[in-house]
Amino acid sequence: MSFSERAAGERTPGPRGKTRRVAAARVVLGTCLMAVVANGQMVSGQLTFSDQTDAAGLTSSQTPPQFGPPTNDQIGGVAVADFNQDGWEDIFLPMLGTAPDRLFINNTDGTFTNRATEWGVDATHIGGGMAIGDYDNDGLLDMFLASHGTATGYIPDAHFLYRNLGDSFEDVAEAAGVRQTSPVAYDGYGASFGDSDLDGDLDLFVAGWQIASDGNRYFRNNGNGTFTDVTATHIEAATDLVNVRGFSPQFIDMNDDRYPELLLAGDFSTSRYLINNGDGTFTDGTAFSGTGLDDYGMGHCVGDFNGDGLMDWYVTSIFGFFHSQDILGNKLYSNLGNHVYEEISNTAGVDDGGWGYGAAAVDFDHDGDQDLVENNGWFQPEWTGEPSYLFLTNDSSPSFQESGTVCGLAHVCEGRGLAHLDYDKDGDQDLLICALGEPFKLFRNDLAGPQTNWLRVKLKTFGSPAAIAPNGFGAKIVVTRLGKAQVDIMNAGASFLSQSELVSHFGLKGSAKADTVEVTWPNGHITLLENVRANRTITIEYDGPPGFKAGTRRRPTPAGSNPPLGPPITQ
Repeated sequence: MSFSERAAGERTPGPRGKTRRVAAARVVLGTCLMAVVANGQMVSGQLTFSDQTDAAGLTSSQTPPQFGPPTNDQIGGVAVADFNQDGWEDIFLPMLGTAPDRLFINNTDGTFTNRATEWGVDATHIGGGMAIGDYDNDGLLDMFLASHGTATGYIPDAHFLYRNLGDSFEDVAEAAGVRQTSPVAYDGYGASFGDSDLDGDLDLFVAGWQIASDGNRYFRNNGNGTFTDVTATHIEAATDLVNVRGFSPQFIDMNDDRYPELLLAGDFSTSRYLINNGDGTFTDGTAFSGTGLDDYGMGHCVGDFNGDGLMDWYVTSIFGFFHSQDILGNKLYSNLGNHVYEEISNTAGVDDGGWGYGAAAVDFDHDGDQDLVENNGWFQPEWTGEPSYLFLTNDSSPSFQESGTVCGLAHVCEGRGLAHLDYDKDGDQDLLICALGEPFKLFRNDLAGPQTNWLRVKLKTFGSPAAIAPNGFGAKIVVTRLGKAQVDIMNAGASFLSQSELVSHFGLKGSAKADTVEVTWPNGHITLLENVRANRTITIEYDGPPGFKAGTRRRPTPAGSNPPLGPPITQ
């Protein structure tokens, strides 16, 4: 929704009275030892966040130019990746046209240095969303970067595809066929890589928000460094996408058949749930699935919030009285299986997230359950100065308690994108939060306590003869501890214009080990590790044959050992 469209609605008190429910919830605790959850139990350990932005050398403000159509109020994202392959996460920050983009390389000591010029990514332009992935399968992480134009004006053919050369990038968007996604200038928002047809390379979807801009585009990877726009032939009723006000796409398997669905959070009730037909083509299952109920979908994230092994979908929206109607906020679509969902945001306590934008699902307190974080903000009184939200859960209810302020997540700026990462390699997940025209922030997770063990899993496929997507995109990872299973799917981690690190993170509470770590690769091969020691990052290599047939299973290894073909590499 543009600045002018959103401003058109006069703000008056709605039926709920709108004395913000969260305000009362946030004054009950002075510390977060741990935040009280809805069922009255306490989470072990002490979760606090501290602002480390200046100490880390990340002082920046994302400020868009003051010209052109009123869409600059909806940009501002961040991307995380280990671009130089040194084992430490780096940060890319588009500066929206008033300054050159920044690439903060991790110095491995808690600080970063901007090396955008050295790496060739210091363009001054109106940056949109980003997608990180090894599109050319050379072992290095590349970046697609949507752009609305230069510092002096909007143009339709402005996107970048930065190919990673190891110590620098080259822009190959023109040669790859992804320079333009819409004939309309100032379009191109969120983007996501994913192996939609399981052929071993990464396809690309780019969201378009402008009215009838034809900017929601699906590109198939040709396997030779180029892409082909297959939107019209590979998405059922593709003409409907012209009317979708797309913000945030993501490829992720939602029915456990290994073929990723395409989830698209869209404004003005245009979110879409697109079901993969098993060959990289998609059928619109929005109405059938019971999704698409969000009024103003902007950001989103996916996680198994109730611990049943199925991935649920969280979409951010607006909570409040707007455009002469009571807008009922975020939506949490609980997966019932077979592409059917139940919307439970109100009963779970996560419907009120203000004017929601970026979101992420991650176990911040290491209790073994997925938490939610969301930033928000808008210039009107209802939402001005409202803090970011941290919804903590316990015992896979899912029932959440908002705990942001009491845990030190003090962010009241006009939030946009966000991403999570472990920038200091201490095992817990830190936060990056973008704000429109206001300071960019790094909040370090200072989790402490005896029951805060963890495990981080990376996947390696480079050099494998099998047709497996780079970095194991689409692989299902199941970690069991004391009979409880935690599930994640390796994916781009895309939210509103942003992307988090390509790592699966698991909280192990007080356990010194995971009983098993099981990886189901996109071709169906299973790698099983047993008795995996906690508090470390492991890299699991694909260890199946190139002609593996789905349905076979790798023999479990003896307790305490690692598989001979695919040992984890401690980092």
